[in-house]
Amino acid sequence: MDMEKNYQLKTIETHTAGEPTRILVSGINLFPFFGRSVAEQRDLFAEKYDDIRELLMKEPRGHDDMFGAIPVKTEMSEADLGAIFMHTTGYLDMCGHGTIGIVTALIETSFLPEKEKIKIETPAGIVECRARIEADKVKEVSVKNVDSFVIGKKEIELEMTEIKSDVEIDLVYSGNLVGLVDVKDLGYTIDIDELDILKKIGIELRNRLNEENDFINPLTGNKEEVSLLEFYESREDVDRNIVVFADGSIDRSPCGTGTCAKMTLLHHKEILDVDEEYRYQSIIGTEFSGRIMDTDKRQGTTVVKPEITGSAYITGRSTFILDPEDPLTGFSLYK
Repeated sequence: MDMEKNYQLKTIETHTAGEPTRILVSGINLFPFFGRSVAEQRDLFAEKYDDIRELLMKEPRGHDDMFGAIPVKTEMSEADLGAIFMHTTGYLDMCGHGTIGIVTALIETSFLPEKEKIKIETPAGIVECRARIEADKVKEVSVKNVDSFVIGKKEIELEMTEIKSDVEIDLVYSGNLVGLVDVKDLGYTIDIDELDILKKIGIELRNRLNEENDFINPLTGNKEEVSLLEFYESREDVDRNIVVFADGSIDRSPCGTGTCAKMTLLHHKEILDVDEEYRYQSIIGTEFSGRIMDTDKRQGTTVVKPEITGSAYITGRSTFILDPEDPLTGFSLYK
C-alpha cells in the first residue's frame, strides 16, 4: 500500500441491530470513478483500492466480523447517492443493514438532507429509503429492496464430523443470492451455543453450492454466486436466524437481504401474504420488521417487492492511518 504518513481515512461508525457498518466518508480520491455505474465503481475500487478494504475491515483496525460501506456519486438522475458494500474478504451487491446505517449516519451528520424518500444506487439496483425522524434523530429507516424471487432448490450431501445428512437448501435472490436452510432439518437450533457448528456447516454448504452449480438469474441472465447462507428457525412468537457470510462472518442483525429472502420464500410457500407484517430476530435478539409491498409475474417468475425496517445508531467517528513503516495492513488469525 503506497501511503503517505499523513494519509487519513475518515469514517463514521454505526451499528444496525448490533451489526457494524464502518462508513468511509473521506480520505481517498474517488474522482476517477465518476461517470460510471455503482457496480463499475465497486469493481474499480476492488481493483485499485482493495488494500484499503483490508485496512479498514481486518485486524488490527477491524475484526473478522467487520462490515463497511462507501457512499459514492451516482450518475442516475433518479438516485440521490450510490453505495458500495464491503467485508473482510470482499464485497456484496446489496446490504440492508448497511443501507439503514448509511441513511441514518448521513442524515444525522448533515451529509444528506431530510426528505421523504432517499434513493440509493447499489450494485444490485436502486433501493428506496424512508427515514422516520424525530428531534433531528433518525428513529428508523425503511428500505424498499430490489425485486426478489425464488430461484430454486438444491440438495447437498454433507459428510462432516458435525453432521452426515442430505441438506435441502432454498435459493432466493434478494439483491444477493441467499441459501436458506431450516435449522431443524439439521437437528440444531438458533442458539449462541451452536454458533461455531452452524458457522462451519454454513461455510461448507455455501462453498459446495458454488463449486457444484452455476446459478443464473432468470430475469437478467447474469451468473450469481451464493453470498449468504441463512439458517432459520420458525417459532410461535418470532422467527430467528443466523446468517453466515464472507469466510465465516456472522451477522449480528437479522440481515436485511436475508430478511427479504425469507419473506420471499414464505410468500412462495403461501405462508406470508402481501402487506402482512413479518418480524425476524437475530442471534442476539435484535429485530427487523418487514412486509411484502407487492408482487408481479415476469418471464414466468413471481417477483416480490420486499421492504424492511430497522434502526441504526452512530457509535463514533474515526480517523485511520497507516504508518509507512507498519508492516501490518490487515490480517486475520483464522483465515
